[in-house]
Amino acid sequence: MTAPKYHLTSYGCQMNKLDSELVESKLRQRGYEPAATEAEASVVLLNTCSVRQHAEDRVWSKLGKLRIRKRSDPSLVVGVLGCMAQEHKRYLVSRMPHVDLVVGPSAFGDIDDTVEMARSRNAQIAAEREPAKTRHEVQGAGVVTVGQGVSGDLIRRDVRVRPHRSQAFVSVMRGCNMPCTYCIVPTTRGDEVSRPIVDLVEEAQRLCDDGVTEITLLGQTVNAYGRDLTGQNATLARLLRALHEIPSLRRLAFITSHPNFLNQELVDAMAELPKVARYLHLPVQSGSNAVLKAMRRGYTVERYLARLDMLRSKAPDIELHSDFIVGYPGETAADFEATVDLVNRVGFAQSYVFKYSPRPGTLAAELPDDVPDAEKERRNHVLLAAQEALTWQHNRALVGKTTEVLVEGVSKVDGRLSGRTAHHRLVHFASQDMDLVGQYVPVLVTEALAHSVVGDLLATTAAQEGAHDRSEVVHP
Repeated sequence: MTAPKYHLTSYGCQMNKLDSELVESKLRQRGYEPAATEAEASVVLLNTCSVRQHAEDRVWSKLGKLRIRKRSDPSLVVGVLGCMAQEHKRYLVSRMPHVDLVVGPSAFGDIDDTVEMARSRNAQIAAEREPAKTRHEVQGAGVVTVGQGVSGDLIRRDVRVRPHRSQAFVSVMRGCNMPCTYCIVPTTRGDEVSRPIVDLVEEAQRLCDDGVTEITLLGQTVNAYGRDLTGQNATLARLLRALHEIPSLRRLAFITSHPNFLNQELVDAMAELPKVARYLHLPVQSGSNAVLKAMRRGYTVERYLARLDMLRSKAPDIELHSDFIVGYPGETAADFEATVDLVNRVGFAQSYVFKYSPRPGTLAAELPDDVPDAEKERRNHVLLAAQEALTWQHNRALVGKTTEVLVEGVSKVDGRLSGRTAHHRLVHFASQDMDLVGQYVPVLVTEALAHSVVGDLLATTAAQEGAHDRSEVVHP
């Protein structure tokens, strides 16, 4: 009997990508196989994101196309998973009869049972040639599941299911307790729930035993890890130290951090542990204290800069990444200029810049969206240009130096191999040797581009292959 095939598309953040891996783990354990294309799949799943309007728009467009396909193929199973399933569950259930599954982020533990029920029911409908009989007639049988079941973190992960053999994400916590006015995550993912250190070390060890050498720890506010683990003395710093003891692990990163939880214990761990990546994603969101207060971020610009001073005093080689929102309700021209000034003052190596868009269910959505779209667009371009100039300066400083690169695959642009440094810098170099994917190789940087650098692959020595160099630059 031919195994059923699924196609899963993941939108949004790294947490969603890891959730998709957990869903795939359950489906493969049930005997499902991944389809090469969506058209070949009998089960099409969309793991969705509600943080940005653009991500939601892409999902609505995809669902419109799947509605057309479902008319001629009533056996097709269509599922909406993740944050949009949680936020828009009533609309999806009541207005989109071609959607068979609506599963929130906390209900992935029995996703294989849910998919199997929907597939069996749709096969019966197709056999009876009753395409008009939608899942509304069989809701009571559990075909539609909304935000119930077993958390994805309780799934014993199949470590073989991951896109890169040498790299893996590990979720250390779920949810968020922060009150940021613009963010829908606390609504869609719930309160903070941290996983015990012993469980995380066990999962990381299994990943490393299967060939992983770089692990990125994930959490909505990852450096708040452990606050809910009463009596366990669990912190991100202690977790980093525990994972650092795994012999075959070479790089250890974590995202995304909140400025309020960057403390001395964590800074000391970053400074002292050579396997910890040499970049920190620490979103500031705005350079205006008035806007930060309106966003309920819980810190001032001065406090943010003081945290950076603490970090740089102990780990001056750490590069900083940030996020910014422009056009937040009430943001004045002076507020925006303060943000530009902060970007230049800190000298971020990389930043993501977003135009504010109201998210239903957030406190900010109740405020007047009073910055015109044209002005949001202008501010977006100005801030991006400022950041691109800084990124180019960081890249330009690497020209003529040799850096260690973890090879990730083939560049989508020109077919060269690409990988990243310990500072998360993207490096391209010419080579046809696909055996290099997953290896750490020395590259002499010869050219700086706007968002990456280009270099020449150097001969790899055994010493370099086994080294745990904490610095991005190997030698001049």
